[in-house]
Amino acid sequence: MLTPLPEVPPTPGSDASSSLLPLLPLAPVAPAVPDGAVAAPRPVTPGITVRRGGLVDVNAVVRMLTAGNRHIDIDGDGEPDGPLDPEAAGSAARMALSHVVLDRGDLWVAHDVAGDLQAISVWMPGDVEGVAAELRQVLERELGTTDPGEAIGPSPHVRPQLMGAMQAVLEQALVLQPRLVLFAVTVAPQVDPAAVVELARAVVAPVVSGDGDVLAVALDGDRARLLEAVGFAEVAQVPLGADHALWLGRA
Repeated sequence: MLTPLPEVPPTPGSDASSSLLPLLPLAPVAPAVPDGAVAAPRPVTPGITVRRGGLVDVNAVVRMLTAGNRHIDIDGDGEPDGPLDPEAAGSAARMALSHVVLDRGDLWVAHDVAGDLQAISVWMPGDVEGVAAELRQVLERELGTTDPGEAIGPSPHVRPQLMGAMQAVLEQALVLQPRLVLFAVTVAPQVDPAAVVELARAVVAPVVSGDGDVLAVALDGDRARLLEAVGFAEVAQVPLGADHALWLGRA
């Protein structure tokens, strides 16, 4: 069931990035969006280069996604529900980037003069259901298992809740038929909070400015607020476990 997203008050130091666990099983963190950031966008910081990512960036992107990882507590038992095997999850992320994102999706990075990544956006093709099946085949082959979820997914007792939410996301994607789906936009934790929205917008804008709608998914209010700040409008909320929801936006 899809319901409007309730307003979530900001939490100091909380997560402000977006990802989707089954396809890119990571929950990266970034500085919280500062008050007033949406109303006062700034030019991209001098010394920052924004470009389309490539194979050379995959390892650095995965490191950025996994740095400071924070997973949500799906079932409300007080324990974060992250991947059972973090190393396998990292491998899965590299394969998703190499085999799907760079092939049929999109990847944009912002780096400083030293080449260090400051922000990234990871886009999957709009055919979410087909991509999920394709990625599963890749993971089965590369991880040597018939059930990649055993390695990259959370504990078995919360998987049905996650899969139920994913099914609702797939249904929305079928209705909206987006060109691409934004599964992760991440700003490095060391970035000045005043520049978070600016950098996030810089790596999202090249895709949003293209023809056709794009969809974005967020795991909580902070992530949703960052997506709204860079131009996404709320479409729906998909309930996920205890007091959580997958937020969907369109641009």
